Amino acid sequence: MKNLKSLFIIAIAFILGIFISPYIRGHKSPAHEETAQEHEEEGVVKLEKESQKLVDFKTVEVKKAPLTENISISGQIAQDANETHNVFPPQSGFVVENTAQLGAVVKKGDVICRIKVEDQDTPIDVKSPYAGVVIGDFDTVGQKVEKISALCAIADLSKVWANFDIYEKDIAKVKIDQKITVRSSAYPEESFEGNIIFISPRVDETTRTIKIRALIQNTDYLLKLGMFVNGVVISHGTEEHLIIPTSAVQTFGDKMVVFVKAGEGEFHKKEIVINSQTAEEVAVREGINAGDMVVTDGAFLLKSGLLKDELEGE
Repeated sequence: MKNLKSLFIIAIAFILGIFISPYIRGHKSPAHEETAQEHEEEGVVKLEKESQKLVDFKTVEVKKAPLTENISISGQIAQDANETHNVFPPQSGFVVENTAQLGAVVKKGDVICRIKVEDQDTPIDVKSPYAGVVIGDFDTVGQKVEKISALCAIADLSKVWANFDIYEKDIAKVKIDQKITVRSSAYPEESFEGNIIFISPRVDETTRTIKIRALIQNTDYLLKLGMFVNGVVISHGTEEHLIIPTSAVQTFGDKMVVFVKAGEGEFHKKEIVINSQTAEEVAVREGINAGDMVVTDGAFLLKSGLLKDELEGE
């Protein structure tokens, strides 16, 4: 599949090269003599509409913002619930019916069992004072219960703890209350948001990792206690830079360049100086301005057109 994709890109680059090269640095081919427009500036690519249709060029606006880095971590939903409550009977009596079972999701006010109180003909309803998941077994039918003995335990699993190991080299980028996004292989299309609530003061001497804990939103109770999860910590820098996606940056020898859209079908090659970068974003020190529209998808093909023209000119 990778080879097919590579061949497709090469083929498109070759086709685009036929269209692009006559419009670079003012060169004209006989086939395009009537439609080509003279352009003396170095590194300007002009494309006819037919060429543009071959590739779905995408651009993004250059904006000033802090550099964002995504730190990938693995971990596990904690075995202990974030918040657990015991449910007690309002009066002493005998259990005659359990209306909610272990693992059941209950709302506040739901009837969870019924007990027969001495000197009363009708059993009384025991309602849950909390919303959550039943995690403790009920007393069996026929068993006597006292006001001081818990009927069951209900855990609020709308928020769960998740424990992660983060490498020592990344710990400076992690702060309390920082945002984290969690995913589980059980629900590949779902993401769960949370915040870091604890960072261990100790480094594991063997793995050189540090334990962190996050509180994760689990509104639909999809995440289960003990489930393995993957997390992404979103780290924002403090200083603002001109930010562009890494996919916009192309290399020309030892130079880094981007293609800025200057008009309909016209792209200018701009050499840039990079201040810092992550896997997703690049902070640019100079070479472009805020508000410029740089090419992301299709930048490699514009580069290919320029290189083809330079080889033909040698």
